[in-house]
Amino acid sequence: AIDGSQYWLHEKGESCKNAVHTLFSDDYAAPPLRMVIEITTDTGRVVTVSIPYDHNGKASVQIDGESV
Repeated sequence: AIDGSQYWLHEKGESCKNAVHTLFSDDYAAPPLRMVIEITTDTGRVVTVSIPYDHNGKASVQIDGESV
């Protein structure tokens, strides 16, 4: 937050679907398949986090296309 405090939008153990729904609701449009967050580091490495819109799905992380 702007005051330096932190808060969690998602609790450990909650489903991936709940995490995506918090940020991108399907209340007004077609539901998403997944949320993909891609970050390029200062050194040029690409970190990709893929979060499926599914209660049983598992999020995945890749660094420069390699799963970690």
